[in-house]
Amino acid sequence: HPTIRITNLSEDTLEADVNQLCRPFGPLARVFVATDRSTGYCKGFAFVSYYDHESAEKAIAKLNGHGFDNLILSADWANGGK
Repeated sequence: HPTIRITNLSEDTLEADVNQLCRPFGPLARVFVATDRSTGYCKGFAFVSYYDHESAEKAIAKLNGHGFDNLILSADWANGGK
């Protein structure tokens, strides 16, 4: 599945927040929010997998530079490629 990485998420970001943020671009295959094991807070990044490449491209185009929870997000391909 085409996977994107979203960075600069606030520490109180939840998986549901990322779902809501990314779902408008297409059906989601998987959402993973990196959390600190001791605190449970978000480590500031998440991986989102889409079922198709086009949805992932749309998400990157719209989310990179997008303001969310008082921070500016960065979005790119998870593995540096496609």
